[in-house]
Amino acid sequence: RRRVARSMSLRVDPAVASRLVELVTQARECETPPRGWLVGPSDRKPGDLVVNGSLCRESHDDDDVRADLRRASAVLPGGLAVVGAYVSGTSSGADVYAKEVANALIGVSFLVATVDNEGTKYFQRRGDTLVALQSEPLPKNWTTREYQVFRSELEIPIGARNSARGWRQALQTAKEDTKKLVFVMELGGEDEDVASTSSSAAIAQKKKKPGKGKKGKNTSSKGGAPLLARPSTTRIVAGAGTSSDNSLVGECMEFVGGGGDDDNDETETESAIRPQFVSALLRASNVGSDASRIYPAPTVTLSAQSSEISSDTSTASTARFAHCDVLAYVSRTGGCFSDVAHALRASLEKQIESLISGLDEMENSGDSSQTWRAREPRCLHFFPTQMSHPVTLVYLLPPLWPLSLSNEVVDPDFGLEKARRKYHVLCGLPADRPALRVANAAVMRSTSRARPSDPPGSSFRRLRDVHSLSPGLPNSHVFPSGTAHLVRGKYDYYHYAQDGVDDAGWGCAYRSLQTICSWFRLNGYTHVPIPSHRDIQSTLVAMGDKPPAFLDSNSWIGAIELSYFLDEKYGVGSKIMTVASGLDLPQKARELAKHFDEIGTPVMMGGGQLAYTLLGVEWCEKTGECAFLILDPHYTGGEDVSAIVPRWCGWKKAQDVFVSQFYNLLMPQPPRGV
Repeated sequence: RRRVARSMSLRVDPAVASRLVELVTQARECETPPRGWLVGPSDRKPGDLVVNGSLCRESHDDDDVRADLRRASAVLPGGLAVVGAYVSGTSSGADVYAKEVANALIGVSFLVATVDNEGTKYFQRRGDTLVALQSEPLPKNWTTREYQVFRSELEIPIGARNSARGWRQALQTAKEDTKKLVFVMELGGEDEDVASTSSSAAIAQKKKKPGKGKKGKNTSSKGGAPLLARPSTTRIVAGAGTSSDNSLVGECMEFVGGGGDDDNDETETESAIRPQFVSALLRASNVGSDASRIYPAPTVTLSAQSSEISSDTSTASTARFAHCDVLAYVSRTGGCFSDVAHALRASLEKQIESLISGLDEMENSGDSSQTWRAREPRCLHFFPTQMSHPVTLVYLLPPLWPLSLSNEVVDPDFGLEKARRKYHVLCGLPADRPALRVANAAVMRSTSRARPSDPPGSSFRRLRDVHSLSPGLPNSHVFPSGTAHLVRGKYDYYHYAQDGVDDAGWGCAYRSLQTICSWFRLNGYTHVPIPSHRDIQSTLVAMGDKPPAFLDSNSWIGAIELSYFLDEKYGVGSKIMTVASGLDLPQKARELAKHFDEIGTPVMMGGGQLAYTLLGVEWCEKTGECAFLILDPHYTGGEDVSAIVPRWCGWKKAQDVFVSQFYNLLMPQPPRGV
């Protein structure tokens, strides 16, 4: 029995609706119809349904629905929950799937979606009745505007020589302690930087395009993404039973951002999330009425009782801490700070349960080497580009990570491939490229202006994805109509005179190599730091390709040396394309277009005494006319987009930039897999 609901409001993020169709289309050849979960805010009032995300079913076993739902819920931040389910097929399949998941989804009603090539249809289950719903598109950046994100961290001691049993007991004790936590947040102070793919664009727009925030205040947020909330007070204590608990989030933390629905607005990605950091205190009695005396630490340590630590050394662990890191979404308009405390406590409890489940799985895995005991459980946040909300995953990482990354022998992703494959399935991510490696983890807080891809000692922010920064590139002038084939993924722009190195006249290939290495690092293929000029030279000397006198010299290198370095330090193979003259490069346009479409790495091209980085090609198949998107490492100025585009980063015709000399083009080939 079906009828149309008239009093029910359903709003769906258009990106989610498109993604559901894409997932179903990609899995069309599977024997079992693709199925999954619909994600939305958990605090919406009855009659107001919102869908702003989705996850895929890991298992197609009908008897494993509850376990599958539990795994899906575990990766969601606080404030977001599974609000429904989807299945491919026509509306007749909604009845069958609704009965399958009815006992797993809590509540008397939930959302069911059916997806086919024509789009998505929505139904709400009310008892034994399916009610057809008419959906409306969710406004752009709605979640960012409506919800404030809070973040809190915990370190749970698990002992240097704990058995798995003692490890589990320590986490169980910490889980009980979460009920006693209160949370202190400093709302005043200087805005902190956030490393994101478009932060440089935000800097540029701050200078050029001020927007209007609330009450007519001038703001400088890019595309509606919020800056750190502007407080009306300096300190809030949440969950202690004080008057602060009744304060509305939106009254104390004003949203600062642009209008929000402009076509140039930034979508809700990692760069749009700027969480309010919260310090946790174990006892409410420590707070008292005079909260101004509390100095909040960056993390709280929950201690396990010593009697719970096993002396069994046969299964001893060298790990010392389990690291929790939670996010929680709380409504700006309807949420108060008691809701913040509740959401953070619930998120921490759920995360500790995930830690226990993960350790139980490792204990029962039959791994005779027991190497996992030398690692520490750590929770990392990820915001894949295909998803509209973050996910939090539990990995076993080397102790002292990320400081341990200074030792290149330590690979934080070692032994995690099986877990990553499961997470890729859950998130509906492709299995041929990394999206959930440690290097892919979202950087939501930066204590310096250096970026994760920068060499040690860097103290400034490089421009990232220069070709996509506002105001954009001028036309390529490929007529009548060319198709652009561009680099896929993030990269940083390395050029002359950075890092205090005067390499003008000889360092262009080194800088192109650094840009390529940043691509591999930023897109999760490696944790190896970006090499300095000396690192590159010392590696070539150690390989026997160069004599000892090459070290600390101003000698040039070319595409062949770059291929040696990438193979030695990153394990990356390369293809070398050669042309007798730079003016013949248009003849290679088809092959270059295929490289960018299928592989997507930046290309280093060297000819004569000059090297460039190629980011794409625009090519008209009918006429053969083409232009090349050049990122020029010979630039010596500051990180100013207006000075760089289009002269140093822009579309160039072959006759405008290349010479009639021999060219090698280095085309790195990243390994396939997660």
